[in-house]
Amino acid sequence: MKKFLSPRHLLVLLTACLATSLTTPLFAVDAIQVNQVRFNSVGDDWIQMEVELACEGNQSPEARNPRFVENIKVRVYLAWKRDAKELLFDYYSSEVEIVIMEQGDDNNVYFYLPGPIVDRDRLKKEPDYYYVEISVDDEMQQPKGQTPAISRNISNLEILKSFTSKANAESLKNEHLLMPIYLLSGSGVDLGRVSALPVFVRRDVRK
Repeated sequence: MKKFLSPRHLLVLLTACLATSLTTPLFAVDAIQVNQVRFNSVGDDWIQMEVELACEGNQSPEARNPRFVENIKVRVYLAWKRDAKELLFDYYSSEVEIVIMEQGDDNNVYFYLPGPIVDRDRLKKEPDYYYVEISVDDEMQQPKGQTPAISRNISNLEILKSFTSKANAESLKNEHLLMPIYLLSGSGVDLGRVSALPVFVRRDVRK
């Protein structure tokens, strides 16, 4: 005897499928993993953000070689509380682009906030909120639960979505203040401990 689903049950099933499709990654393992995020104080009160990356290989059927991942963008969002009573925050954002990583590679990227800003606003070393967003070939990897890429006080994806939305809008007033490491090369700024840099795409020097 055949059993048929009622329209109500069909709607519930369809809704569940749609919800799954929005939260399940296209591939089982992300091409680039964020292993750890650290914040350090370096010379003259500058703050260094260190992001440790690991390459898991390329599962895309269009990959030229499954061992290599190209066109990797790492975008970071930071927020420090400016006024606890009014719940006002200062947002900073920056991005680097990595040419290529090979499966098994571990690379670090670094961002720096100037010491005078840290002193002016009496910023603690670690921001109140942060998020590291990874894109490969302009496809953003979807965040999945609590990972090193997301600060502990961002407890769910709805809060993360709200945070990144505000950061995208309000970090414009602080644009270019959070700097990737290559902008400070030769500047005399103490970069702190640095290792395992990838090869960056430098679009800022192109005409």
